[in-house]
Amino acid sequence: MSDSTEFREGPAVLEDEEEVKRPCLIMIKGDFIGQVYELQKDVTMIGRSDEVELVVSDISMSRKHAMIVDRTDGFHVSDLGSTNGCWVNKDRVSEPTKLEEGDKLTLGNVVFKFSYQDKDDTQYHLMLRNMAIKDGLTRIYNKRYFTETLEKEFEFNRRNSVGLAIILFDIDHFKQINDTWGHPAGDFILKNLAELIETVARGYDVFARYGGEEFVFMLRGAPLVAAAALAERVRCEVEGHTFNYDELELKVTISLGVTWWGGGDSIASGGELVEAADRRLYEAKDAGRNCVCHDPLPGGEDN
Repeated sequence: MSDSTEFREGPAVLEDEEEVKRPCLIMIKGDFIGQVYELQKDVTMIGRSDEVELVVSDISMSRKHAMIVDRTDGFHVSDLGSTNGCWVNKDRVSEPTKLEEGDKLTLGNVVFKFSYQDKDDTQYHLMLRNMAIKDGLTRIYNKRYFTETLEKEFEFNRRNSVGLAIILFDIDHFKQINDTWGHPAGDFILKNLAELIETVARGYDVFARYGGEEFVFMLRGAPLVAAAALAERVRCEVEGHTFNYDELELKVTISLGVTWWGGGDSIASGGELVEAADRRLYEAKDAGRNCVCHDPLPGGEDN
């Protein structure tokens, strides 16, 4: 995934000795709650820039925000002249400060806990992270994660005008599947449709379950024509797929709406961008379902 909250993580365990405790930062506030980053190097720089070792693209972070150095007496953190400051527990860092087990390291709006972790500890925090950001049935991102990430991407696009596309879709006549074959069959369709789309779709930044039988893609920096092409590819894959549930061979189709925003004043929030995609989705339903409706393409080419 290449979303704006990219978290460049190191291997959780480098050796077979599961009992060995290794120095780690655990995100306890931010987009990747529960993510464990092992401090493997003598120097670890943290910030929004791609030039640092630990990339956290939160708008409160400076490009090069803080630095952690492994010294003979332990790990020390320094503020690199950040805009929003660096704190260890409640004390602002003005000079290199030694990190102790359990210390909270606050960088802008993001908070880490410094700890020594073994393999079991790491797996536990990974489970907590997945519970926080993944949908329990489909195992793709949940609406909360999507909404929070979208607002950050929206602000990034407002400043940089790289383009932001949303594809919103749902399963046609899904209620009939539940009414005819039961909710377990409906859940089977939802879970396996998400797996199918993750397998065949490429070029998206976030794929999430938006609610019920509704799903959403967010594409950063993709032009409208690429987003529309992805939507059509997904539609064709779903239409051509057979879902084998017990002894049943079930077929479904989807309707998709696509919108694109270049960073101007026509859209005021991420929520408005989703609403624009939702209007295109309803155009697809009014057009007979099992189709893609999108904003007008450059050059006047329409749906």
